Amino acid sequence: MPKFLYIAKNNKGQTTKGILEAPKYNDVVAILKGRNYYPIEIKPQGSTIDLTKYKKVKVKDLAVFCRQFATTLRSGIPVVDSLDILHRQTENKKFAEIIADIYEIIQKGHPLSEAMGAHPKVFPLLLINMVETGEISGTLDSVMERMAVHFEKENKITQKLKSAMTYPIVVSIVAVLVVMFLLTFVMPTFIGMFDSMGAELPLITRILMGISNSLQSFWYLFILGIILIVYIFNKYSKTKQGKYNLDKFKLNVPIFGKVQKKVMISRFTRTMSTLLNSGIDLLQALESVQRVIDNDFVNEKMKVIEEGARKGLGLSEPIMSSGIFPPMVYQMIKVGEDTGSLDFVLEKTADFYDEEVETAISQMTTMIEPLIIVVLGGVVGFIVAAMILPMFDLYNVIG
Repeated sequence: MPKFLYIAKNNKGQTTKGILEAPKYNDVVAILKGRNYYPIEIKPQGSTIDLTKYKKVKVKDLAVFCRQFATTLRSGIPVVDSLDILHRQTENKKFAEIIADIYEIIQKGHPLSEAMGAHPKVFPLLLINMVETGEISGTLDSVMERMAVHFEKENKITQKLKSAMTYPIVVSIVAVLVVMFLLTFVMPTFIGMFDSMGAELPLITRILMGISNSLQSFWYLFILGIILIVYIFNKYSKTKQGKYNLDKFKLNVPIFGKVQKKVMISRFTRTMSTLLNSGIDLLQALESVQRVIDNDFVNEKMKVIEEGARKGLGLSEPIMSSGIFPPMVYQMIKVGEDTGSLDFVLEKTADFYDEEVETAISQMTTMIEPLIIVVLGGVVGFIVAAMILPMFDLYNVIG
């Protein structure tokens, strides 16, 4: 029986390493989960590559990999030779090393899905399951083509989200730097002038002077405070309850939450369509889709949906009772179940929500830009007012 090296973590975040004997990769995952461990790395014993130094590959790289793999397979090139070709022409050097390792594992007699499963940080569980289905059904080329389309659309959404967030992030950083400059360099000049004239200063000026003096005298405390806040937030977000609360907050935060919900629905419907269209049963598809969404709050709801489906309620009824999907999704899924075309209906629903995501991102950008200008104008206006008001008082005193 094959032996697998594994690295896993428990609920407390403690890491453990070891060797397990199992028929295939998925059995190792099941054994570790049964022991309340989350697998970080799993690889067949004898693999020489150091997996711990590799992180998740970009969705764009996965899309290109699947597209090129599908092309070589449809050209009649065997899997092993296809991997050798992909290894040589992949521009990402680290990804090329991973493909080379998969090539070596297959050479030892392991199937492609098991070889890819040895790199769970690189290849999503969705892709591994789909490849295994393609191997069993003999439709690996079609599976790779379908996964290429899936990752291409996923990458398109991700890039749009990044583009939408670039402007507010850059403007926010510039705004903070400008305010810091005004408080630490400009404001002290005015403070010295006001002190020399002995004028009585307005309240907002005294407040601003206090902030300016604090920044100059205790700047290191502000830096330590920011570092401490970031550290605490980072630690909290890695706890089970912390991630759950943050994931729930993401879906309910004003402006951004609307986009997050539509992205979640798009990923859910497209992934379910891809899995069902490849012959994977509903329960296994619901289990796999939880890894794609990567939201603990939604995944808790998904477990309830999975339980409902397991009881024979289908998909539409548990979806409706979950409370996280709009009525349209429930109605479309109901139509798909009634007509026996659930995978097709889910694909069309995903296409619709892809367009909705683009519209929501455009609306979000339109709303954020004036909001940032108003906030920035308010802060700068407060600082300017705090510096100008004492000048009017001085003018009146002199006059």
